[in-house]
Amino acid sequence: MQRPATAVYPPGAHLVERVIDDYELVWLLHGQATLVCSSPVGLSPGQLLLIPPGLPHAIDWDPRRTARHGYVHFEQSDVSTRLPDSVLVVPMSGADPLASLCAYLVHLGSTGPIALATLDYLVRLMLTAPEPPPVPAPIAAAVEHLRRSWSRLPMPRIGVAELAAAAHVSRGYLNRLFRATFDVGAAEALECLRFARAEPLLTRTDLSVAAVAAQCGFADLSHFSHRFTARYGVPPSRYAGQTSVIEHPGVSKLYRLVH
Repeated sequence: MQRPATAVYPPGAHLVERVIDDYELVWLLHGQATLVCSSPVGLSPGQLLLIPPGLPHAIDWDPRRTARHGYVHFEQSDVSTRLPDSVLVVPMSGADPLASLCAYLVHLGSTGPIALATLDYLVRLMLTAPEPPPVPAPIAAAVEHLRRSWSRLPMPRIGVAELAAAAHVSRGYLNRLFRATFDVGAAEALECLRFARAEPLLTRTDLSVAAVAAQCGFADLSHFSHRFTARYGVPPSRYAGQTSVIEHPGVSKLYRLVH
């Protein structure tokens, strides 16, 4: 294993074709890039790239702005998981620690035992990351709209009509797709996603119930309390994590896609 590090490239920089004799992990911190090989791969922040040894490749960095990336070179013997002999790209999301492990490797900046253990865990997670389940194109468009709109609090109020417009289908067709894909209608699915965001706010913060309602996109405290009690059997003021909406397989699938 070589020392993990970061590098900065000016706009339009080009890394000439090369062949490395070890594995390299690359993750973008700023800007875009293209791995130029037999099957070019576009890269952006939030993706983790594994380049195997023996692969002729070049890298075109962002033509419009400075690009910055982290990287680490290592051998098969440095990790306990069998590595692939082809290029691999996996997404890094808030639901996994991949990005944090990459940042920690750079923070350590060493090849010592802790760095090696971190690298080994990182690679194992990368190679066992579940692939997102396939969904129809309108569902994918709706999920992307929710991901962008609900990436932070407070959650804006989104209804089925707005979601259908984002997916370029009718409300009725979107509802049928939701039932076929997630076993719940679109309106119920949207409410469940808001409840899923409310659950940890109720159990792990000192926010008032009214503040949680506002943060999670409910019209007002009365509406939130009424709908929450109907769903969970207890009012939000007495909720202690007894159950969760994401115990429903379809809601859990949607939740993973959005987050």
